[in-house]
Amino acid sequence: MLKIKPEIWTKSGGEQFVILSLHDFEKVRDLLEDAGLSRIFRDAKRKEAAAPAISLAETKKRLGLTGRRSRASR
Repeated sequence: MLKIKPEIWTKSGGEQFVILSLHDFEKVRDLLEDAGLSRIFRDAKRKEAAAPAISLAETKKRLGLTGRRSRASR
């Protein structure tokens, strides 16, 4: 669970503001970015579920990467 220490400030007109330390702000921002990327990835997987696919072995074959590298060339 995310633990942050927000401060709530109120202006006389009733507006409210949340004040976070830079560290807490960065944690919240990172979580929001991760959540957004997860949603994008999930949506892409759903849209591409029926798309044709090829195996890793076939991809390597098409790219000419089927040979093994010798220890001397590493």
